[in-house]
Amino acid sequence: MNSRPGAEDGPSGDAALWKLADPRGLDIPPSHRGGVGQGVTWAKRRLLHPIEPLQRALLEGQFRFNAALVRGLAQLPRNPVKEAREALLPLVTQASVRGGASGWRLSALSWQGEALLARQHAWNLAAVEALVAAAEVWPLWTAPVVEQCTGLAVGADVVEAAWGRGKRRVAFAFWREAWRRQIAFHHAFAEALKRALGVARPRMLLPTPAEYAAWWTAHEGPARGKVEAVESARGPRFSLAVPAYETPEPYLRACIESVLAQSYPDWQLCIVDDGSRGSGVEHVVRSYARKEPRIVFERLARNVGIAQATNAALAHATGDFVAFLDHDDVLAPRALEVVAQHIAASPQGDVFYSDEDKIDAHGVRHAPYFKPALSPDLLRSVNYICHFLVVRARLLQEVGGIRSGFEGAQDHELLLRLLERTQRFHHIPEVLYHWRVHAGSTSSDASAKPAASEAGRRAVEEHLQRQAEAGAVETTEPGVYRVRYPLAGTPCVSLLLHGGPEGTEVRDARELLGRMAYPAVEVRIACAAPAFEAFNALAAEDARVRGVPIPGERGHAERLNTLVRESSGELLLFLERGCIPAEPGALEELVSQVLRPGYGVIGGTLVHEEGTLDSAGWVLGVGGGASPLFAGLPDPALTVLGGSRWVRNLSAVPSTCLMIRRSLFEQVGGFEEGDSEAGCVVALCARVRQRGLRILGTPHARWVRRARGVPSPLLPKEWERLRQGALLEKGSADPFYHPGLSQERADGRLPGMGR
Repeated sequence: MNSRPGAEDGPSGDAALWKLADPRGLDIPPSHRGGVGQGVTWAKRRLLHPIEPLQRALLEGQFRFNAALVRGLAQLPRNPVKEAREALLPLVTQASVRGGASGWRLSALSWQGEALLARQHAWNLAAVEALVAAAEVWPLWTAPVVEQCTGLAVGADVVEAAWGRGKRRVAFAFWREAWRRQIAFHHAFAEALKRALGVARPRMLLPTPAEYAAWWTAHEGPARGKVEAVESARGPRFSLAVPAYETPEPYLRACIESVLAQSYPDWQLCIVDDGSRGSGVEHVVRSYARKEPRIVFERLARNVGIAQATNAALAHATGDFVAFLDHDDVLAPRALEVVAQHIAASPQGDVFYSDEDKIDAHGVRHAPYFKPALSPDLLRSVNYICHFLVVRARLLQEVGGIRSGFEGAQDHELLLRLLERTQRFHHIPEVLYHWRVHAGSTSSDASAKPAASEAGRRAVEEHLQRQAEAGAVETTEPGVYRVRYPLAGTPCVSLLLHGGPEGTEVRDARELLGRMAYPAVEVRIACAAPAFEAFNALAAEDARVRGVPIPGERGHAERLNTLVRESSGELLLFLERGCIPAEPGALEELVSQVLRPGYGVIGGTLVHEEGTLDSAGWVLGVGGGASPLFAGLPDPALTVLGGSRWVRNLSAVPSTCLMIRRSLFEQVGGFEEGDSEAGCVVALCARVRQRGLRILGTPHARWVRRARGVPSPLLPKEWERLRQGALLEKGSADPFYHPGLSQERADGRLPGMGR
């Protein structure tokens, strides 16, 4: 089956960089070596340990340069470009020569030394230029700057670049060990600079196996005993489709045993061997089938691929529902029982899916993935449903089963076709599926099978074509996609700036307009009386700009409604003053999304200057009201709830960055004056959703938020009004979050998981 993307953990932020730059602590853990020196054995480390004094001597000047480089990175948002270059370039020269009494030059130590010195000098110069280039464009990244960052990572191993791995292995090991810390710094700095520009790989923020074991032990409890056999009228029959090919015997047996151990008895296991070269799969399955009549087996004469092999398994299915199971994965003992219970509770449901985790060769569970309710835009972004997938057999037959040509992403392609036929998807918030991890599998690394990622992109592309929706589909990372929806003209956008400290209104308006290329904008900014005259001077220069005097004692909703009345744009963007776009086309992304039929409110992703997330939308019912999603995490991050850079449907977005059509804003009555700051926004979003319109959070419209703060909790009267008006989901739970995650803050972590 198709995978969701994984991600390798990047550097640990500024703390790790400072540790690598500090000459007092030469020993660094393997996780921070950036892949350098991992083959050094304990004995070799003992042999090379005496070179550490020499290491300090050779790299004393380099460590000073490293520290200055890290300081420059930390000051990136405020870093004067000219001063940064002038301060760093002299240190580049000093780093090339060992200081101190002896005055050794590196080049005198060996014939390779001169080449190594030249490589290190070149890397230092490139690092300075990349940092300066980043300071010139921050926070808007550009392709040339990203290429410079990539070049720093590619050239990180200056030892190998200087004279190659194959020459004089003893000498190579010596220089590699002497330079291992510096090479690790090169990797970490390149990644940190990319992170500052918002283009780094996601940081893995998943629980440790021990943390996760504590969670599932407490929440899952002991497995129930097998239930008594039920008549077909009381429960559905499940047919499990399993295509197999060259499956290792222990994994295949574990898969079959997990089905035999099901507490729910009415199932059928349909296994098809897709023309394995040996007879191992057939031997194992037939040995079980002789004892268990519910197991059906077929061996294909030749290998036809996973799509056709799955369809061959489906041809044997006689159940009411079809469940998909990979040949090396494992079901939880109560998986079918729990699904049957949810089918009984939602008899009209067509598609049911559960949470999942991964399991290694030793049976250790890890990397859980907790999913939201049906999120159509998230499904276009990534196959978030994946496992455990159960589909009504009649519907599966109607859509034509599995399609060939999308191998590796065949389940994603199927889900998109199912979505075109039904919205009756039901999420089961329990871990019912354990996904096997082994070398080369997509569960271990989505980039291991690039063809599968391309198949997923084509699946989304063809889905759009069937829906008659225009859009270009791009792969942003393996298994993750972005749909660029075209702009339908250039409707005028009213930028309604509110909040922020007093006295910076003119600066904020100038900076915002200077960073936007969208041609049709007007700015309305809430001004207190002292700033009104100064702002009018700017308005005299730029007809697009107008200050709106609003007394400070007015409530949040009243201030926003006043800004709307003083504006004329077809689209309204409520934006906290001081926010600036963090990537090209941020405003265009919001406009293209809000103009899509069926969509009402669009929110962007907010990040702070140091690269941590401020909000990727709001989660309702967490933290006393509206909790910002992924707040405080590095951007981007991969969590138990998925990635912070995945497009998501949401229940609400903050007025810090909220776009809506003027006509819709007026139809729903604007913001409810008298409500709290959070309450008026949540109520507006609830009324929009009540009209059947979707709310969307897009990470492709990122904004830097300079202010700090979280929304105040919703008042009890506001919660009650939302419930009485049927504007909240059943039980006040947010369908786009997960009940098993932290209820104190919506950061996508398990309760009690370390930050």
